[in-house]
Amino acid sequence: MPRSRSILLIALLAAGTGCAARAPEERVSAAEAPRTLLRVDNRNFYDMDVYLVRFGQRYRLGTATGNGTSTFEFPSQLVEHGPVRFVASPVGAAGRTFTEELDVRPGDVVSVEITP
Repeated sequence: MPRSRSILLIALLAAGTGCAARAPEERVSAAEAPRTLLRVDNRNFYDMDVYLVRFGQRYRLGTATGNGTSTFEFPSQLVEHGPVRFVASPVGAAGRTFTEELDVRPGDVVSVEITP
């Protein structure tokens, strides 16, 4: 059972549930690897380009449409070693917003809300 996390960008409200652990010696093929997802509830007027940042390297996940909900799947290997953070930049405007550093594991579903 994957654990879920809710993050409120700006207010950074997080809540999580436990997850079942897999024995370290068990290896999972790429076809069996759990899906790691980011769900973005964008309550802002602007569309937002969404990135995952790991060790200072940015990986673009996609664009979250303004006043809508978007789901992005990203490679589980990006979250296996070390914390990550998610960054949202408005399309056609200045500024950005980001989460605190999070320990995300393969199979997690992370939810973030971008406030107006």
